[in-house]
Amino acid sequence: MSRARDWTPRQIGYCGNVHPTPELGALCASIEAHFRGVRQLRGLNEQDSGLWISAQAAAQLQQLTARQAFLECLQRSGLRLTSLNGFPYGQFHGRAVKAEVYRPHWADPHRREYSLQLAQLLAAALPSDCVQGVISSVPLGYAAHWSPALQHGAELQLRQLTQALARLHRETGKKIVFCLEMEPDCVLENTDQAIAFFQHWQATDPHHEHLALCFDVCHQAVMFEDCYQSLDRLRLAAVPVGKIQLSSAMICRLPPRDEPRRQAVLRALGDFVEPTYLHQVKARDRQGRLLAWEDLPAALEAAEKDLAQCAELRIHFHVPLFSEQLLLPELSGSHAALSQTFDYLGDHRDFRPVLEVETYSWGVLPAPLRPHTEQAQLQGIATELQWVEAQLQQRKLLSSPLPTGEACSHAL
Repeated sequence: MSRARDWTPRQIGYCGNVHPTPELGALCASIEAHFRGVRQLRGLNEQDSGLWISAQAAAQLQQLTARQAFLECLQRSGLRLTSLNGFPYGQFHGRAVKAEVYRPHWADPHRREYSLQLAQLLAAALPSDCVQGVISSVPLGYAAHWSPALQHGAELQLRQLTQALARLHRETGKKIVFCLEMEPDCVLENTDQAIAFFQHWQATDPHHEHLALCFDVCHQAVMFEDCYQSLDRLRLAAVPVGKIQLSSAMICRLPPRDEPRRQAVLRALGDFVEPTYLHQVKARDRQGRLLAWEDLPAALEAAEKDLAQCAELRIHFHVPLFSEQLLLPELSGSHAALSQTFDYLGDHRDFRPVLEVETYSWGVLPAPLRPHTEQAQLQGIATELQWVEAQLQQRKLLSSPLPTGEACSHAL
């Protein structure tokens, strides 16, 4: 395998939704301080990264002088913009987000309008050696609020989007692909649903190559999926995966015959309850059936007979990738799911999605685990990226940067 097919440290970036940047001024300040700081901690001259750009900032960037200043900020900070997070539409920090993060859903024209603004921006910002950029987005909507009418509306909006993306490709030579991100309790939450949707989509949309899947490791771990098998099934079904978000779910192992210890573990788990984000919880009972709670408080308040059936809880709480223990030995990250993902990449070297670390919850971790200064958080992010480099290196998937700069080579 040639070095150009390996990842380089520069191509391992992180998602900017960890930083509170609801408007353009905050976004540019974050690029100058946070992204530049992480890059310097890694000893790199430049770094691929995925920004979260809110709807407010995206609207501001439609103004030509603002866009030009933004592009200059990227270049000045050594940030190569190859990916965007187009999932959260509005405020994502500092107040309760919960299920509002799925609004507007894909049946709402505001989602399409925002997404097209992001696509136009990414096409303008892509480095000259990149012909394709990817943008992650909502998996249609939140399942509890969904209906056949909304499904029909979402497909209509998505077809309008892919048609516009095809036109953008013809006009600019830059291909932008939207990646629907499977997430627990959403319309697309598991591999079966993703395969069914994309087989339907590929049969009905003439511009289907502009729609792909974002595979978030945390989310699929919460769903008790084997990530190696899931990625293999997606590949065999010809479902394109444009981005893998490297993230770690929280796993709680409940002692089966030690009630005092069991209660201590549940009390420690309660320290992760926080008011901002939705932390869906899944478990399997003794018969292997999937149990579900919409948020962590609901799981902790579940009747004892429900939790007594469960040896393990999987929680949608993005914890640092390198975390092996969280407060107690029974609380850990989903390292097995991450290993399955890296192993799949090692065994399928022609599979080259964008790799992006997404740990947005540093600021809501329990106090003993939370970085208490900005510099400590940046160091934590840099350590996560170095951890990813080590995983790739172990599987001989990491090479040094080429002297003339390596091409993006993330085409689907």
